[in-house]
Amino acid sequence: MSKANRLVMLGVLCLAAAAALLLTGSPWPGIPLTTIVLFVAALALVGSLVLRRGLLRLSPAGRDLPADAPGPGRAGTIAAVAGAAFGATALLLTLFVAQGEARSHGYFHLIFGVVALGLFVAVDRWWRPREGTAAASLRTPLMVLLWVALGAAFLESIGAAGYDRFNSGQRIRLLTSLHGVAAGLGTLGLLAIPIAIAVLASAFVGRLRSRKTGMR
Repeated sequence: MSKANRLVMLGVLCLAAAAALLLTGSPWPGIPLTTIVLFVAALALVGSLVLRRGLLRLSPAGRDLPADAPGPGRAGTIAAVAGAAFGATALLLTLFVAQGEARSHGYFHLIFGVVALGLFVAVDRWWRPREGTAAASLRTPLMVLLWVALGAAFLESIGAAGYDRFNSGQRIRLLTSLHGVAAGLGTLGLLAIPIAIAVLASAFVGRLRSRKTGMR
């Protein structure tokens, strides 16, 4: 297994661990530990993209692999790094600005954003349909939807830091207004995330079938 694939697996495992920690509802050590796990997940997922891009540039043929081969594009790598930086900003504000129940509110949106980021990386990494097919025409819109979903989730996380410690009143009006603006866009994630999961599942099954056929 390549280093890029190992990083993707690490990122997915960290996302699952973060979700499990969040469900426990324990403020200590749950919140600090969840923060660390999310940070590792983001680094692993973005690192897999950067590493894979470097492997593509060093391919023996001197050019990128075919369209249906695994590997992220340059635009996807830049978007993933930008999304991770956005998420890191949201994490810092949740840690050092949010108070009381507002902090848990911020963590909820933060985890949602990291899930969307992980799916964005996975789609860019693993779903490369051949040019001219119906699937190829859907790839870019799906990635745009996922990026909007992760951006909105991180923006909501930033906005949640502006509520008071009871998560009811406004403490920092500028931040809470951002939360309101992003809430509408956040609903896109309800559409993009299940579609991305279905697409990845279909691609995974397709590759398993191809491998079995090739072994016969």
